[in-house]
Amino acid sequence: HFLCADSFQHLHGPRSPEAYWALEYVDHCMGRVLAALPTGALERDTTVVVVSDHGFLPSDQEIRVNVRLRQLGLLKVDAEGRITESRARFVTNHGAGCVYVLDPADRPSLVDDLRSELAALAGVRGVWGVSDYAGLGLPVPDDNPMMGDLVLEAAMGYAFGDEARGDDHLGAPRYRGNHGHRPDHPDIGAFFLAAGVGVRRCAELGTIMSRDVAPTVAHLLQLKLDDVEGKLVTDALV
Repeated sequence: HFLCADSFQHLHGPRSPEAYWALEYVDHCMGRVLAALPTGALERDTTVVVVSDHGFLPSDQEIRVNVRLRQLGLLKVDAEGRITESRARFVTNHGAGCVYVLDPADRPSLVDDLRSELAALAGVRGVWGVSDYAGLGLPVPDDNPMMGDLVLEAAMGYAFGDEARGDDHLGAPRYRGNHGHRPDHPDIGAFFLAAGVGVRRCAELGTIMSRDVAPTVAHLLQLKLDDVEGKLVTDALV
């Protein structure tokens, strides 16, 4: 796992000079791996698979949902910005995030009020409630208690932060590049590259799902994965 390609794009943004340096470094490391293989290994007994788990989008502004929740009287913070009391709070995943209403008695009315309130914030692309989760491929809180009561997505050029202090729900971003958005922008997509034994030569796959990578690699290793959501990427295989 080459972390620098992720870290440098977070810190400096995608397509920045630092990001291109990180990608060149990863390419150099992969070259060392390939150079270390015995002659003829890719034709005889070796398969190389290179994957990423996400792309990146640039962030020029940070959306601070917890500032708005504090202004609505739903949470309190101390002088250092730590949340000390809350009826609702937002947890960021940068390109998206969840609102959690902490008292079950509050949920029916508060979730509806917050959905319209937060949808009106600048930089918020969309807000979804629990009834929408299946269409997003997400579990509901009854099946996974880590899920929130609302899911928010940031618009292009924005990302979410955790900050709860201050008077403005927009501010300078902590990170210049982020991910976590829905995969409908080409720059947020990941990639899959494979070569060697069991792999079809010169095949162009088009779009595949990330969940299909594990069963495909397991097949190449002659292993069987039971009870998985993904399927074999048959177009990649001989």
